[in-house]
Amino acid sequence: MTEPALTPRGRPGTSADHRLTVALTFDFDAESPWLGPDGTASPSQMSRGAYGANEGVRRVLSLLRRYELPATFFVPGDTAERHPAETTAIVAAGHEIGHHGYRHEPPPGLTPDQEREMVQRGLEALDRVVGVRPRGYRSPAWELSEATFGLLGEYGFAYDASQLGADRPHWVQDRGRSTDLVEVPGAWELCDSALFLFSFDPYLRGLAAPSHAEEIWRGDFDGLWAEDSDACYVLTMHPQIIGRPHRMALLERLIVHMLATDRVWFAQTGQVADRFRATAGDAPAGQRTPG
Repeated sequence: MTEPALTPRGRPGTSADHRLTVALTFDFDAESPWLGPDGTASPSQMSRGAYGANEGVRRVLSLLRRYELPATFFVPGDTAERHPAETTAIVAAGHEIGHHGYRHEPPPGLTPDQEREMVQRGLEALDRVVGVRPRGYRSPAWELSEATFGLLGEYGFAYDASQLGADRPHWVQDRGRSTDLVEVPGAWELCDSALFLFSFDPYLRGLAAPSHAEEIWRGDFDGLWAEDSDACYVLTMHPQIIGRPHRMALLERLIVHMLATDRVWFAQTGQVADRFRATAGDAPAGQRTPG
C-alpha cells in the first residue's frame, strides 16, 4: 500500500476551478443481482454477492478513508435490509447513498406498476435502515424503461446516473420532452463488471488482469484531462468485484495517479449534478441529449 503522506499531489481541483471531475461510484449490490424472480438463489450464488458485504465494503471504505476521498454508493433496498451494518458504515463515513432498485430489477422486465413498486420499496428500505432519502438513481444494469424518467420525476429525484451517451452531465430528455432531471452518465468501459465479472450462465469470461483494466481506466482519465472539456470521469465499481485485494491495488494505483494530476475535482455524483444545475440554468425546451 502507498503511504498517503508520501503520495505526490497535484494542485487540487474544486467545484469552481477544475480541469476534470472524478466521481468514484460503487454499486453495493451484494446478493440482489443473483436473486431469481422468486427472490431466491443457490447458496453458491448468494455467497458471491455476500463477498461484497463481508470483505469488499470494508476494503473500499478503508481506501477512501486513507486518501480522504468522497464517493457515491448506489444501494438496492434488499442490500440495505440484509446488510444494515455495512450500509450504515457507508453513511457514517460521509458518502452519498443513491437508489439502485429493490432487488436489482432491470426496469425493461417490469410492468409500470412493478417498476413503481420497485422504486417505492427501495426508498422505504433505505429510509428505514439508514434514514436516507436518495436524491439520485442508477438503474440496475443501466437499463431503463419508458416509464423510468416519469417515475423519477414523480418521486422527486434530482438526477439519474444510468445513461451512457456523453462524457459530461446534461439534462435528461424523456422521449423528446425536457425534464428537470440531470443526467450524470457512465460508461461500460469504466465499469469493473464489464472487465472482471465471471459467470457460467450467462457465460461471461471476465477475470481480466488488473493491468488490462488499468490501461483502459488510466487511458480514459488521461485523455479526458488532456481535452480540458469540463468532462466528468465516472468510475463504476462493485464491492463484490473490485473488493478482491489485487483489484484494490489497481484502484489505489489509479487514485494515486489521479491525485498527482493538477486540478482534478473529486466529487459525489450529487455534487456533480448540483454544479451542472447551478451553471446550466433551467433545462431549455426541446433540448436534445448529447449523442
